[in-house]
Amino acid sequence: MRVFVSSLNVPIGYSTPDFPSLYWPIGAHQQKYQESFLYYSFDIWKFTVYWTLILFGGVYSTVGVISLAHNLFSSYRHRLPISKLSMAVNITTMALCIFIGLFRGFISSAVIGIMLGAIYKAGSLTMSTWIPLSWGCAQVLFDICTSYSTSSILL
Repeated sequence: MRVFVSSLNVPIGYSTPDFPSLYWPIGAHQQKYQESFLYYSFDIWKFTVYWTLILFGGVYSTVGVISLAHNLFSSYRHRLPISKLSMAVNITTMALCIFIGLFRGFISSAVIGIMLGAIYKAGSLTMSTWIPLSWGCAQVLFDICTSYSTSSILL
C-alpha cells in the first residue's frame, strides 16, 4: 500500500482514464478507483476544460431557452404578432448567449487548467478526477454570483 503517491511515480502501464471516470472514493481499494487519477498536466487541463464546457453549456443553454420562452410569452400575452424577423432575432439571441457562455467557459477553464497542472506538477501530486469537476462547479457558481449587480461590486 502506498502512503504517498507522486506524479513522478507514474504506474507502469498507466493510461489516461476515460472521460468522466468519476468513481466513488468510498472503498478506495477497488481497482477502478485506483485507476482514476491524473498524472499529466495536459490531462488535467483537458478534464478541466471538458467539465467546465459541459457545466457552462448547461447553464447558458438554460438561460437562453428561458429568455426565448419569456420573449415569446410576452408577445403572446400582449397580443403582439410574432413575425419571422422577431423569431429569428429571438433564436439568434439564444444562440449568442450559448456561444458567449461556452467561450467564457473555455477561456476561464483553460487558465485554471494550466494553473492546476502547474501546481500539482510542482508539488509532485496526482489529481483525482473529481477535482476538475469541482473547479468547473466553482467557476459556474462564481459566474452566477457575479451576474447580480450588487455582488459584482463587492467581489
